Amino acid sequence: MSHPLATALRKNVWLLLLAIVVVFGYLLFRFVLRQSADHPITYELYAALIGFVLTVLTTSLLLHRQTEAELAKEENIQFLNLKMKIYLELIEQLQDVVSKRRITPEDVIELRMLNQKIAFIASPDVLRAFNRFVYRFAVLAEKDTIADADIDELLDEMSRLAIFIRKDLFRLDSREVPTEELERLVLSSNDLLDLADED
Repeated sequence: MSHPLATALRKNVWLLLLAIVVVFGYLLFRFVLRQSADHPITYELYAALIGFVLTVLTTSLLLHRQTEAELAKEENIQFLNLKMKIYLELIEQLQDVVSKRRITPEDVIELRMLNQKIAFIASPDVLRAFNRFVYRFAVLAEKDTIADADIDELLDEMSRLAIFIRKDLFRLDSREVPTEELERLVLSSNDLLDLADED
């Protein structure tokens, strides 16, 4: 038996069982109908038995499908909660690193650990945005102190990362603003708050 056929058969075993029972019930019903001309009670008992079996199989089929759907929904909710928790932790740790104006070796280790965490759950877009942030961060890590313009660039990368995180978390939202428009909106608010312009 080929692999896709075996998988399809396993998924639809209840439907197959129901079909077998219906066919068997039909054949049995015809047999009993022919034999029960002089015993009408036999006909009624077999009809009730077949009806009972069909009801039980149909109910179990429906409950099985409903349980599968509920389990899949619960798994999706738990995975979304896990993503949200890790992304929030990522943003908080990045905020902590950026606000210090100095990058220590511990900060580099923290980012490496964050990279390992988001590798489990992040979409490719989030990973690419995080890599751009890390590249910018690595360039700044070589400096003794970080200038306001450097922080502004780092915050811009962090904002781009936040955009892709939002897209990853809410990818099923059909009313979603296009990524380019969202990026323009977030970066324009960053431009208004740039530290380098305050001097």
